[in-house]
Amino acid sequence: MAELLYSKTSEQWLELLGHYTAVTLKNQKTITGYLYTIDPASQHVVMYDNKDQRVVVVMNSSIRDVDVDSQDCIDLHIIDAALKYQQENQYTAEWLEKRRQGLIQHLEKHRIPIQCQVNEPVIHVLGCARVESPYAATSVVCDNALIRKRVRDIVLDFFNSSGSSNDGEREE
Repeated sequence: MAELLYSKTSEQWLELLGHYTAVTLKNQKTITGYLYTIDPASQHVVMYDNKDQRVVVVMNSSIRDVDVDSQDCIDLHIIDAALKYQQENQYTAEWLEKRRQGLIQHLEKHRIPIQCQVNEPVIHVLGCARVESPYAATSVVCDNALIRKRVRDIVLDFFNSSGSSNDGEREE
């Protein structure tokens, strides 16, 4: 699969976003949908299945071939609207800061070593992990898998116990 991704430039892949795509797996199964994105780090292919109104993620390791139809294309805004992506992911600076402060307070309360600067959005945890905006479990970055999992669990614990609003305020 890696050679397939490198067969085109980033600009060429950007032009193909929204195009109907058929991904052939190593087990000969074919998955189809509109190309939504290709993760640059993992090289997983993300497609939108218009018929079932769902997102399909195809793991890089299972891909044998990718065939993009240059004629059949839909606007990415249609996919975004179908997934309500824009409405759910427009974070205000105030909301992010409230969420950041709530997480910092939670970490300090449990005596977890952190470092953070006033003007820096990243929270450094345990000297090797960092929690980036929007301060969700998926925003934890760390090379050590065990520490990454532990910090993710802490973040999940905080926001799960914060209530359904996930706005960083504790309901105690």
